[in-house]
Amino acid sequence: MSDTTWSDMKRARVTAVQRRRRLIFNDDSHELALDGANTPAGFLDHRLTPLADTQVGAIAWSVLCGQFDAPSYDCAVAPIYGDAHGGPVTYWQQVTENVKALTRDHRCPLHLVCDFAHARQMEAFASVRMNDVHDSFLDANAMTVWKRTHPELLVDTQGMLPEFELYTTAQDFTHEAVRRRKLEIIEDICTRYDIDGFELDFIRHPVLFSRRMRGEPCTVDEIAIITALMQQIREITDAAAERRGRPILLAARVPDSFARCLDNGMDLPIWLDQDVIDIFIAGGGYAPFSLPVEEFVAAARPQGVPVYPCVNLGTVDNMSKGAFLTCVRALATNWYHAGADGLYFWNLGTPFEFMHGAELDAVRHSYYACLREVGDPALLIGKDKLYCVDSGPVGVHRYYTHVSSRWPLPLESKHGVLRTGVIGRVPLDVGDDPAAAPPAQAMLTVEFNDAAWADALLIRLNGEALTDSHFVPAPDAQQDCTLQYHVPVSLLRLGRNYVEVVARNDVALPDTIVTVRAMRLLLKYP
Repeated sequence: MSDTTWSDMKRARVTAVQRRRRLIFNDDSHELALDGANTPAGFLDHRLTPLADTQVGAIAWSVLCGQFDAPSYDCAVAPIYGDAHGGPVTYWQQVTENVKALTRDHRCPLHLVCDFAHARQMEAFASVRMNDVHDSFLDANAMTVWKRTHPELLVDTQGMLPEFELYTTAQDFTHEAVRRRKLEIIEDICTRYDIDGFELDFIRHPVLFSRRMRGEPCTVDEIAIITALMQQIREITDAAAERRGRPILLAARVPDSFARCLDNGMDLPIWLDQDVIDIFIAGGGYAPFSLPVEEFVAAARPQGVPVYPCVNLGTVDNMSKGAFLTCVRALATNWYHAGADGLYFWNLGTPFEFMHGAELDAVRHSYYACLREVGDPALLIGKDKLYCVDSGPVGVHRYYTHVSSRWPLPLESKHGVLRTGVIGRVPLDVGDDPAAAPPAQAMLTVEFNDAAWADALLIRLNGEALTDSHFVPAPDAQQDCTLQYHVPVSLLRLGRNYVEVVARNDVALPDTIVTVRAMRLLLKYP
């Protein structure tokens, strides 16, 4: 393309990047597995149609069927889900026929997603899972024929660490054939579909090279392979954009920090310098309150690249204990305070995958409620929020520790407690400004595993001991009990707060080891 044409397309791309898309909604294409998804309404109504009255500005729809590395759209360069497996797949059996019926009688699913989004002033992104490995743990026919006939292209599992056993069917990007398959899918979609961009999902699943199976960081040469792949993708999308006269954006969902990215083959500063990325989707969402959003913003903002941190439904559900909306409000408030441009939602549709009727309506409404407010920081002021501290057993599955932020919890009393009395000190970030909009009530909950320690723990917030406490014993058949503290609002700070857990020196300490598993700060407003 000529310099003039390139300059015009570059300007158009910059303009498209800066479009306000408050929320990005990822859809793993599961609705294709439902009875009745062989019509446009049956396909769209389960997850997408209800997004019309929300703040979602972009839909990232998985073009490789949510649980497998096979196309979920009418692909011209590879067989679709089911056909790609050489016959019916036990899991998600309806997908194959629904894709064929929609394509034959109406419009291909990806066309329908684009039509739906554009009719409502949303963007449509094709979400490409860079290395999906659901076929490593589902039934025997879950693996595509291509993978079965090319085992030499998969990662070497010799000497692998236990925390990487999920990834035994991952493809090794050392092989040109592996990279070419991704490029062919991307070029096919660029050529035939009216998408606004791609989401390149490096978290699903985050192993690109064999050495990662042994816990080793990627080499300089392997990092260069992924950089070159990103350059090739940019060349393909720019060429397609020139042909159609409208830009195609590139978003990437990447590990929780620049260092984690580099270990896994992704050199984000080089991506920024070489203009191969338009939008950062930050993190896998497994340790969301520890995500260093400031690091992404500081590097990306000078390049005009917006940052969208990831809300992972499963993690938030686990840590919030049923208070999903208030927890997402807290995350959003923290992230906006750190400079984020919006939020990205992962797996928000999974709780109602197989529901129908009134149950579907109620559960979907409950989870979609956040999509009507958290895209606007102003709407979050004065609303109840639940700020949490990330904990390994709660949110970070062992298979994702290599891409996640370090989490402060759990704490155990065995680490020098008898000598110093201090069990641990953990950060608690609060994006609300208590001076500007003071809450009516603040409640800190500390969850631990041994009721014998109920009178032996002292909790300090920002150096001040909390005294107004209430002990809640563990429910039947559960381990964990809690101490709940009414927190003077005057102790809270905008930004980083610290909670210190101390063994009291004025009582006899139990002989057992106590483990502090979770901390939550609930701010309630009038």
